[in-house]
Amino acid sequence: MNNLTFEIKNSKDFLDKLKKDFKDYLDSNNSSRIAINCAMTSWHLTEWIYHEYNFNKKFKKNNYQKHIKELCPSLQIMHDISNGSKHYKLEWHKPLIKATERKEGPFDNTFDFTFEKTTLRIVLPNNEVVIYDNELKKTINFWENYLNKLSR
Repeated sequence: MNNLTFEIKNSKDFLDKLKKDFKDYLDSNNSSRIAINCAMTSWHLTEWIYHEYNFNKKFKKNNYQKHIKELCPSLQIMHDISNGSKHYKLEWHKPLIKATERKEGPFDNTFDFTFEKTTLRIVLPNNEVVIYDNELKKTINFWENYLNKLSR
C-alpha cells in the first residue's frame, strides 16, 4: 500500500468507496464522469486485492487479472472503460468492447428500464448492447462476495 490514498487504506475501504460512488452515480442521472470513476475503482480493486492478499507471491499480476475477468466478465468492461478514458489513444491495451454511448431519454432515474430513460450503454463485440448500470452492479456484487471469501 502506498501513503497517497488519504483514509482509504485497504481493499475493503476501496470497495466502500466504489459503493458510495455508485450511489452518487445513480443519483446523478447517469453522469459519465461518475461512471468513469466507478469503472476505474472497480477495475483497480484487482490491483489492491492482488497486493493486499499477497497474490503477487503466487501469480504475475496480468495472470491474476485475467483470472479475475474470467470469474467476473463485467470486469473486462470496467478494464476497457478505465483504459479508454485514462488514455487519449489506446496503443497497448486492446479493448474488447466496441464502444460506449450515452442515450438520452425523456425519463430520469426514478423510472426503471422499461421506460425510455437516459442510459449509458456498452456495445460488445457481437453488437449486443448492455447497460452500464447492470454491468457495474455485477462487479460490485462480485467484489463483495470475493472479499468475503478472502476474509474468512
